[in-house]
This record gives sequence, C-alpha cells and structure tokens, in this order.
Amino acid sequence: MSKDQETITSELESISSGSYWFLLGWMFEYIAGFLTQILLTNSLSTASYGVYAFIRKLIALSAGLFPGGSNTALNRYLPKYTDEPSKQDSVLGLSLVFSIGGSVLIGVTLYILAPVLSALTFTGELTAGIVRVVAATIPLLSAVKTLGGAFRALELIRLKILIEKIIRPGVLFIIVGGIALFDPSLKRVVQGLVGASIATLGLSAVLFVVYTNRVPSLSDSWSIVSDYFEYSFLMSLSHSSSLLFKRIDIFMLSYLSVSTAVGVYNVSLLLSGTLLLPLAAFSQLFPPVASRLYEKSDINQLEELYSTVTRWSVMLTSAGFVGLVIYRTELLTIFGSDYTAGAKILVVLAVGQLVNSAAGPADHLLAMTDHRYVLLANQVSMGISNIALNYLLLIEYGPIGAAVATALIFASLNIIRVVEIYMLERIFPYDSSFLKFLPALSVAFLVMFSIRSFLTTPLSYVGIPLGLSIYLISLYVFGLEQVDKNLIDHFAPK
Repeated sequence: MSKDQETITSELESISSGSYWFLLGWMFEYIAGFLTQILLTNSLSTASYGVYAFIRKLIALSAGLFPGGSNTALNRYLPKYTDEPSKQDSVLGLSLVFSIGGSVLIGVTLYILAPVLSALTFTGELTAGIVRVVAATIPLLSAVKTLGGAFRALELIRLKILIEKIIRPGVLFIIVGGIALFDPSLKRVVQGLVGASIATLGLSAVLFVVYTNRVPSLSDSWSIVSDYFEYSFLMSLSHSSSLLFKRIDIFMLSYLSVSTAVGVYNVSLLLSGTLLLPLAAFSQLFPPVASRLYEKSDINQLEELYSTVTRWSVMLTSAGFVGLVIYRTELLTIFGSDYTAGAKILVVLAVGQLVNSAAGPADHLLAMTDHRYVLLANQVSMGISNIALNYLLLIEYGPIGAAVATALIFASLNIIRVVEIYMLERIFPYDSSFLKFLPALSVAFLVMFSIRSFLTTPLSYVGIPLGLSIYLISLYVFGLEQVDKNLIDHFAPK
C-alpha cells in the first residue's frame, strides 16, 4: 500500500470508527425514540400529538440556532489549535457564551410572545402556558449541544454519542414516556421535556469535567475573539436558515392546517429521516478530519475522503430508500391506522432525503474550507424559496404539496453544493465506482417487492431484513473498491 493510500485509509478508519459508535448509539436512540413515539401516539389524541410534534420542532429550531454556529466553529478551530491548548480553552469558552447567551435571548423572546404564538397556531390548542414551559428548555438544550460539539471537535466521538444518542433519548423515554403512560396529558408531557433537559445537561457537564482536560476560558486575544465571532455568527445565520427551511413545512402546516394533519405529516417526516442515518454516521468525524487536511493543503486526500464518504452514503441510503418505499403503508400502520394517510407524503420526502445523501457531507466540506459566505447565501436563498414554495403548494394541494416543496428544495440545494465545491476547490466526488452498487440494489428490490406481494402482514415484514442482508452480501461480492476492502481487512479481526 502506498503512503497516500495508508494516509487516506487511516483517516477513513477514524471516520468508520466514529460511524460504528454512532450506529450503536443510534440503535439505542431509535429504539428509545420509537417506543416514546408509540406511547405518545397511543396515549395522546391525534390532535394532541400534532401539537406535541409542533412543540418538538419549535424546540429543535430554537435550541439549535446558536449552537449550530458555535459547533461548526469548534470543528474548524479546535483542530486548528491542536498544539495550543490555551487557544482551545478560549474557543470553548467563547462557544459556551455564544450559544447559551443567544439561546437565553431566544427563550425570553419566546416567553414574551407566547400569547401571539398560541393565537396563531392550532386555534388555541397550544396554550401560552405550554409555550412558556417550552421556552425554559431552550438554554438547557443549547448547552448540551455545545458540550456535544466540543467532544466531536476533540474527536472524542464516543462521549458525544453517549450524550446525544443514549443519555438524552434514554432520559426522554423514561420521563416523557412514563408521563404519557401514566398521566397522558399534553401539559404534563411538555413539563416532562423540561425535566429531561435538566437531567441531560447535568450528566453532560459531569462527563465533560471527568473526560477532558480542557477548561473553558474567555480569551484576552482580540484576534481570536473577532475571528471566532465572525465565523460562528455567519455559521449561526446559515444554520438558522437551514433549520428554518427544514422545518418550515411543519410550521406552515400548523398555521394553515389542522393538528391531525400535522401529526400524520410528522410521522412520515420521522420515517423518511431515517434515510439520513448513513450520512449522519459518516459525518460524525468528517468535519474535524476535513479541517485538518485542509490546513495541511492535502486537497487530493480531501477529495478522495469526500468521494469515499459520499459513495458509502449513497450505497447504504439507496437500500433503505427501496425498503421504505415498498413497505411504506406497513411501516405507517405501526403508529396507528390514522397515519397510513401519509403514504404518498412518505414517498415524496424519501426521494428528497435520497438526493440529500447523494451530495454527501457537502455542507461540512464548504464550512471546513472556509466558504462560510457561500453557505450563508445558500441557506438564506433556499429558505426564502422554501417558504414561498411551501405556501403555494400547501394552499393548492395540502400536506402532499408541503412534502413536494420540501423535497424539491432539498434536491436543488444539494446539487448547488456539489457544483460550488467543484468550482471553489476543484473537488468532485463522483466517478464510475458509484455505479457498482446498482446490481446489488436491483436484487434487494426484487426480494423485498416479491415478499411483500406474496405474504400478508406481519409476515411480509421479513422482506426488509432479508432484502437488506442480500443487498450487503451482493455488495460485498461485486460492489466494493480497494479502499473498502482495506477497511474490512482492518476491522474484521476486531
């Protein structure tokens, strides 16, 4: 193996290791989250669950605005200052001040505007009191996200996964799921969200103190402060726009439709979101690794890394897409018969997520190569377009129109990102190796479709694991590159 091959294999081993732990954490998160959703959908009315879905999206949007920018800055600057611990401490301190301070401001604003938000959504089902309880969770979760981002940037990926994939969903299942089971009221469930946030933050802070030797501080160097805040502020604006256009469909449905439609749409959104699992797994350590390679001007290595991660993402997401589309009705039935109305919505959203995965970690690559203004322009323009398109299609076609609008925006944005990376850095991820998985995918499709056609539910569910297993075997036989085999040789003995 050449020196270049050894280098890229080493970096991919790091990313693959992060993906492995991410998948283990995700399995726990998915099971805990799935059980929590089942308890909620079967304990609350469909209307109340629709309000709960809106609340979770509101929390995710509000609590992610400032940490999104600070975490991107952590990924960019902590690897840059690897040999300067005092500067790393300064970056950590600035990140906590930036994310928590900004989130407190958002929480206070939400508290004040609670009556207005209540009047605009669900014709009063979302009370001002519930909105004010929600406001209390925002600074708590922002702090949790920032600590998780610090673990990621320091390449302590297991601790980030422990916080986000095990502790948080586990605590949420115990508290919120328990309330839904024994005292199923929307007010109590929302109060449970606050309790779960407090417990998660406490455990996260303990882990940070025990497992890192970093002590967040405020830098007296104006150059670090100015560089950090310029970068993180622009990334926060970009991330805010991203969160907005990803969730504008739910917000507009909440304003223009009834809560039952929001509940049906949200379940379809949750299922389609599972298709991003491979990309999310491979992206866990991609940003700090990409930042390191960019600092060393190893553009060829960076291109190969980006290409390989994107190919892995496409290969695995395509198989999940086939299974999700074939078994769309059966999967929705698990949440209740009312939710099967979202079958078409699920297909449309799944197409959007497939295109999203095909671009790979393009957004991370743009951020780590310092093209923050490009990222901001992308998110703002797509956010405005998504609002307009969602409004027009939702008014005309209802929830399916919102799904079409969201899928189109996802597709357009990711095509634009790939073009921009090529134009700015001359990095292009695609080659003929991306076609080698198609025969295996065709075999998996035939297996799953045949089993679903000839067997009745619940026996037909066997087609999903069987089809995916056959896909992986077929992929191993004739769909792998040499770099993939090198990694298998590395991990197989373990």
